[in-house]
Amino acid sequence: MKHLRRTTAILAVAIFFTACKKEWNELGSQLVVSDDLELFSFDDQEIKISVVKEDSLRSLNSATSFIGYLNDPYFGKTTASLYTEFRMPSTDVDFGVSAQADSIVLSLDIAGYYGDTLSPLSISVMEMLETIETTVIDSLNVETSVNIYSTNDFDVDPQLLNTPHQALQSIVNSELNITLSNAFAQHFLDADSQNFVDNDAFQSFFNGLYIKGDQGLENGLLLELDLLNENSKLTLYYHNETADSLSYDFQINSSADRMTRWSHDYSATDIEPALNTEYVNQGYVQGSVGLRTYVDLPDLNSLKDSNYVFHSAELIIPYISTEVDSIFFSPSKLGLAAVNSDGNLEVLTEDQNIQGSAYFDGNRNEISQTYTFNIARYIHKVVQEGYTSRLALYVPTSVSQPQRLIVNNNAVDSTGLRLKLLVSH
Repeated sequence: MKHLRRTTAILAVAIFFTACKKEWNELGSQLVVSDDLELFSFDDQEIKISVVKEDSLRSLNSATSFIGYLNDPYFGKTTASLYTEFRMPSTDVDFGVSAQADSIVLSLDIAGYYGDTLSPLSISVMEMLETIETTVIDSLNVETSVNIYSTNDFDVDPQLLNTPHQALQSIVNSELNITLSNAFAQHFLDADSQNFVDNDAFQSFFNGLYIKGDQGLENGLLLELDLLNENSKLTLYYHNETADSLSYDFQINSSADRMTRWSHDYSATDIEPALNTEYVNQGYVQGSVGLRTYVDLPDLNSLKDSNYVFHSAELIIPYISTEVDSIFFSPSKLGLAAVNSDGNLEVLTEDQNIQGSAYFDGNRNEISQTYTFNIARYIHKVVQEGYTSRLALYVPTSVSQPQRLIVNNNAVDSTGLRLKLLVSH
């Protein structure tokens, strides 16, 4: 093995291993601390990376939702739109005799943002023509659940319900208020009272709204919305024969289904050819159901007959900074999982769950511009049990985290990924 370094154990090393936490016992059970214990460390394992599009993820009823667009010079165009239902907080709603609409306002609570807050954001609102069906009933009258994914679309009426030039110029308030048309408001007041008997009747009458941020030419902005906040609602202002200044709130509560629809366009970026290349020098990791980087460790098979005991294994992921990182910042933490023969991800249970998140790590180190994972048990499993030697780097909770990262695996100047192994016979 090239560049193999051998270190004779001294008292400090013996103290280090005997003082290690109990979680090392299984891997270090063959270790006998003595004056002639030999430890070997090496980091010359070949590492190859490739870029893949992330599979569509379930996005129904996530904690937060997104609308807006991004124009990232490295990651192309990203758009986020939103489908949401509404519910009545009461039954048998009566708007009174000769009710007339004054206005109707869609309010959305802003929980956060990603991108350039100075980029204008034009919002379009349309009425949904179908409900978000989460169950189906088959011919045997058996009800089964339906998964709603981040690429699902629902029929909408193309007629805009708001002024198309209504735009945000900056984040000033924590609430987005969009005035919709009076004709839409009057539609509720003119409807048969049977549509407001209960929420089942109301949902059949009104399927919900589709909300999107139109693509612009600037850097772009994604708004993160908390639809379950009490400020997120559709408020109908009206008057009737007996009273003025009346209002009624249609709520977005836990019974109202909602989902973010993500879309990406990588044309005119280096990502497009990377997706069609077996191995690359730059990997791409992107949330918002975007991209993953696969990490292959082909040399591990050569260690199978080595009888090594793996005391530590650090996978070090260097990343590349860009001039737009202050706008499109990288994730504070990455996810790492094994990729099985079916292409599905498997949690590194021993390292991540048993050892714990502090040991597993994966946090961004801005000084060294790296992410590091401790995966000794995984390496042991690959070498001794023939487990998959392919890993996937991804943004955790990708459906609600739009951050992105460029991974550096440049072997020419030795700035690529490294696997640092500390072993003994």
